[in-house]
Amino acid sequence: MKKLTLFFISLLLNFSVSTAHEGPWSAARPDGHAPISVMGDHMHAMGEWMLSYRYMTMEMEGLLDGSNDITASDANSTYGYNKMMLPKSMTMDMHMFGAMHAISDKWTLMAMLNYLDNEMIMQGTSMGKMESNGIGDIKLAGLYDLARWDDGRRAHLSVGLSAPTGSIDEKHSNGSFLGYGMQLGSGTWDFHPAITYLGQTENYSYGAQLAGIIRIGENDQGYTLGDRFEAGLWGARKITESLSASLKLDYSSQEEVDGSHSGITNMQKMMSPANRPDHHGRDITTLGLGLNYYFQNGGLKGHRLAAEWETPLDQKVNGVQLELDSTWTLGWQYAW
Repeated sequence: MKKLTLFFISLLLNFSVSTAHEGPWSAARPDGHAPISVMGDHMHAMGEWMLSYRYMTMEMEGLLDGSNDITASDANSTYGYNKMMLPKSMTMDMHMFGAMHAISDKWTLMAMLNYLDNEMIMQGTSMGKMESNGIGDIKLAGLYDLARWDDGRRAHLSVGLSAPTGSIDEKHSNGSFLGYGMQLGSGTWDFHPAITYLGQTENYSYGAQLAGIIRIGENDQGYTLGDRFEAGLWGARKITESLSASLKLDYSSQEEVDGSHSGITNMQKMMSPANRPDHHGRDITTLGLGLNYYFQNGGLKGHRLAAEWETPLDQKVNGVQLELDSTWTLGWQYAW
């Protein structure tokens, strides 16, 4: 993890030195925001507001054992799992509603509310389809301006806290508790620190973000989701005064679950990896391609539409888990 973090930082610093230009960083251009999947990427001037909506859909299919593909039959013979209770595929749809307000030129406040809709298809027909949906954890954050330069660069710090508003008591139609990945929240108060670095030239923009999620304590079901570390690096090119295209490289690492859900029995853990705390968490590197359209004039001036598609370059899971296939994020933002 340290080597990858140093790589991100050195690559960004080398790029920024070679592309410095005159003029401050500006959000009023199509590449004035990071790719739409990046949260807390920008700040606002005192008194400004921004509302946003993002729709993210994530597809997972097939099984991995570490970094290798594994069939349901092999998972059954190797780990003793009930073949019919192994996951086959999963879709997670998330609706993200956000608001930002700058109370000064140094501080921008941010709030985010998520609604999740999860669906997991099992290998056999005995458990069939598992579903969960509802409000996730609410996040509040403050973004603090660290530095601004006259050559198109700036940096800011984000300190956030999420409240355990998402349910961790979701059940299957037969009354059994769903696995950790199908629950709607963490059940704990979580600390979300991040630092973001941005830069622009006449026709290009670039940025990097280091972020994490640190779980605080244990939830009322007796477990704690794994801490998470993320590093992202992106660049964008203005195509017109309203349209830009972006490329993003992202790495994340999440630890396994600590403790065990009190409602999941030892028998359930033996039958399916979805119920095993040590079969959660993964390291994954993804590549993202995006488009960003910013309305410069007319009745929609100030509105921004964006889309991004992400696919894994490398992934390694703890134990046996579903393999991430792709992620789409679509979004709307409006600042005034």
